Amino acid sequence: MEDMVNYGVNIYENDLYKTKQYDLIECNCLEKIINQAKANMSDIKGWRFKGCYEAHIDTYNFEFENCQFQESICLNAKFNRVSFTDVTFENCDFSNTDFSECTFTRATFKNCKLVGCNFTRTFMQNMLFDNCNASYANMALTNLKETTFLNSKLSNVSIQEAFLKKVDFQYSNLIGIQLVKTNLSGIDFTTCDITGIVVLPQDLKGVIVDEYQAMELSKLLGIIVK
Repeated sequence: MEDMVNYGVNIYENDLYKTKQYDLIECNCLEKIINQAKANMSDIKGWRFKGCYEAHIDTYNFEFENCQFQESICLNAKFNRVSFTDVTFENCDFSNTDFSECTFTRATFKNCKLVGCNFTRTFMQNMLFDNCNASYANMALTNLKETTFLNSKLSNVSIQEAFLKKVDFQYSNLIGIQLVKTNLSGIDFTTCDITGIVVLPQDLKGVIVDEYQAMELSKLLGIIVK
């Protein structure tokens, strides 16, 4: 397992965060491997889960490392307090999955459906969401560091009382996004649609917007622009 075959790439400010993927063992049954890991009290390392169709998986408190999820469906699952390190998700549907209190490090979601997912109290670092639909996801109380949302749909997502550091929103749909009690200083929304954004006036200090977005935000401040 020493030969590297490809990379998952996480982009932030012209730096490339490369997720090493090794010669992986392929499997089309995620639940089977999880049950084996539980029985052996071991973590899950070096697997490619491709073409899996799962529902209502319930697991917690262990680690996926150097794994890929490809073209798989995993609905209404629970991955509580699970750690995902050097993991890529590509062309997957994880709608309504509970990822609460999980840790994601150097992980990538690409072309994934994450509608209604629960990411509350998660820690994310060196992450990329590329062309994903995460509408109605709950990211309240999350700790997001060096995370990029690119060409993604985040409409009506809740990112309340979260900590954001070097978080980048690029060309994404943020219609109705809720960012209450979240410091937005340095966050650049200029390439995104922020129509109907829900935010407190005191959290807008230092936010970066274009002139049309400034007019949208002025409504929250009670300012009338003629």
